[in-house]
Parts: sequence; C-alpha cells; structure tokens
Amino acid sequence: MPPSQPHRLIDLCEIISGPSGQQLEGLSTSSEGVPVVSPSDLTTEHKIDARHIKRVSRWTAAALERFQLRRGDLVYVRQGTPGGALGRTALIGFAEATWLFGAACLRIRPRTEAVLPQYLLHYLGHPLVHDRITSQAHQSKAVETLPSRALAMTPVFVPSLERQRTIAGALNEIDTQIEAHRQLIAKHDALRQGLLTDLLSDAFAEPDT
Repeated sequence: MPPSQPHRLIDLCEIISGPSGQQLEGLSTSSEGVPVVSPSDLTTEHKIDARHIKRVSRWTAAALERFQLRRGDLVYVRQGTPGGALGRTALIGFAEATWLFGAACLRIRPRTEAVLPQYLLHYLGHPLVHDRITSQAHQSKAVETLPSRALAMTPVFVPSLERQRTIAGALNEIDTQIEAHRQLIAKHDALRQGLLTDLLSDAFAEPDT
C-alpha cells in the first residue's frame, strides 16, 4: 500500500450505520442489559462516558449481533444537533467490546492491518479533516445528518506502521497531559470557590446580603 497517495476510507475500513430505533426495542436507562452507544456518550476527548448510557436486553442484543462493537473499532457520530457532537469519534477498547451502537452513529472497522485504529482516530479528529467531512452534512434547524458516503470517500494518508505508531503515541501522550491539566484546573477552581465561600461564610449565610 503506497504511503505517498491517499486512500479512500471505505477502501481501508468497513463503515456501517447503527440499527434503527425500532430494532433497539426496549432501549432504557436500566442498569441491566447491553449498553448502546449514542452521540451523547462520546466525549470531546474521544472516549465513551458510560455514566448515562442506555441499554437493551440481552435477547435484543443477540438479534443485533451484526452491530456489535469490538476492540479496535471506531464509533463516529453521524447525526446530532447543530453545533453538537457531529463528527466526534471514539476508539473501542476491551471495556466496550460486545456493546452496540445506535442509529445516529457509524461503526468504522479497519479491513486491513496496514492502518492502526489509534492513528485513524487522531487522523479523523484533525480539524482540517473533521471540518472537511462535517461540512458535507445535511443541515436543518433541529438536526445535522452526515451521509455515510461523505465519510466513506474521505482521503486518508497512510504512512508506515512504524510512523503511525510514533504519531499515535505522541498524540496520546499529549492528550494525557491535556486531561491531567484539565483535572488540575477543575480541582483548583473548586478550591477557589470553596475558599471564597469559607472566607465570606457570614455573607453567604444571609439570603438578603
């Protein structure tokens, strides 16, 4: 596979839409069953936040085996509210293997070992690539919908596996540092607010002050 020329994403990966709402019968916030990933579960850090994830019964999930996720898959948001999660991507790990994904998402599964999922995650998340893809979405006042073909025809530059690992490793390290800084800022902000409350406890205790 020549690295000097771009390849269409569809030539590198299988891309399928999630099952319809009718197929996901009984989708609920129950703590039992198989989780179904939806756009609201994908974070800006390319991770899945399962705190509010919805689920279907194991019987329903068994009938939707075609839509199971496995380690190394990418989930891509294809539908969302304007200015929302459209184009967000998350990499599936061991924890999410065998989960399902909803109709507003696409599953991207590499067909070849020539492209690393981690590299693809960062590539699709690059602002230039992200904007190029999402600019093709059909827009309305309520929702933006990206045609599967727009993602499928996205050109992907595929360097050697060694270079992909280097790129993905460096970007992963940067993401880890960014997350650590975010947590530190949040901790200091909470400390700041708490300290002010303590210093002005008398004032805050008086509703009319």
